[in-house]
Amino acid sequence: MIRRFLARRRLEIRYWSSWTASRANGRQAGPRPILAVHRLPDPHCPTCGGEGEVRCAGPDPEEPDYDDCHCAPFLPLAWIWLPKAPRWTRRLRRCRWCRNRPCVCVAPF
Repeated sequence: MIRRFLARRRLEIRYWSSWTASRANGRQAGPRPILAVHRLPDPHCPTCGGEGEVRCAGPDPEEPDYDDCHCAPFLPLAWIWLPKAPRWTRRLRRCRWCRNRPCVCVAPF
């Protein structure tokens, strides 16, 4: 029932593993995981043609920039902050060759 309700209003629930937002006082909140409600692009939109992105002029004509269309903004309509994972699950893997920096070795651990 929830899926049909969301589809009828062109909404989608997405999980973001590390979302960063700025508060009204300018301080950053995050990165933290969130569940967010996003608007899906309108399939009959004359501006983007249902893609959700509009091609805009850039300095390099071979690599154009893309902006969000008014029918599907990138920012979520609503979100719920989820708790961070425990610190022991976020540890960086290190090996004896890469002592104090993140491991970039291909060797098995």
